[in-house]
Amino acid sequence: MQPLLIEAEDVEKRFGNTKVLDRVSFGVRRGETVVLIGSSGSGKTTLLRCINHLEKIEGGRIVVNGGLIGYREQNGKLAEDLEVNIARQRRDVGMVFQRFNLFANLDVIDNIILAPMKVRGRPRAEAVSRAEALLARVGLSHKARAMPSSLSGGQQQRVAIARALAMQPAVMLFDEPTSALDPEMVGEVLAVMRDLAQDGMTMMIVTHEMGFARNVADRIIVMDRGRIVEDGPPAVLFEQPVHPKTRALLGCRH
Repeated sequence: MQPLLIEAEDVEKRFGNTKVLDRVSFGVRRGETVVLIGSSGSGKTTLLRCINHLEKIEGGRIVVNGGLIGYREQNGKLAEDLEVNIARQRRDVGMVFQRFNLFANLDVIDNIILAPMKVRGRPRAEAVSRAEALLARVGLSHKARAMPSSLSGGQQQRVAIARALAMQPAVMLFDEPTSALDPEMVGEVLAVMRDLAQDGMTMMIVTHEMGFARNVADRIIVMDRGRIVEDGPPAVLFEQPVHPKTRALLGCRH
């Protein structure tokens, strides 16, 4: 059995008086693809952002690749870590958002090589070589010198995936990566993610694409009101869901 790459223990998060995450605990093993589903406002996106410390947690702890994320142990308590250490930890966590967030003034290849050169100190030639390989992987070798504004939404999202992969992360987080795309472009992005899963990339994915979840996920985590209400393999959740929220999300009649 593969070791745990992500460990979350009793994670709590509030926005004002609203508890968005309520003592959330789970683990993700190396090479596992875990899909998060739930209604809007159930805490899925917030949970992903806490794993990358884009949101600070108020309770519990998150460990990624053996390191405590965002905090350090100090006199038996957790204290927020230095920003330089947090930035170093984020190198292990790639994240792809709903919006592509490409730099509009840079062409595709320069979008991909910027972080490896600036953050990891890779020589330009090495960064370019890896970027070209990643563009081939996502089917966009012919767009290396294109500007983002000339690309379709699906192409931009595939470039965003390549850019995240260029940092050679230990885990990839996807926050509804197809929700901003026209329907005809969804398949090309899901195909890239399916290939990553087959290649053993550790991934956590928030998505409403239930067919994709059923075919690609090793596990599905169901969230409701900031809590995990069900967690199991797709074959079980789709055929024998236990929680009413799971049955509602999956359109089950039983």
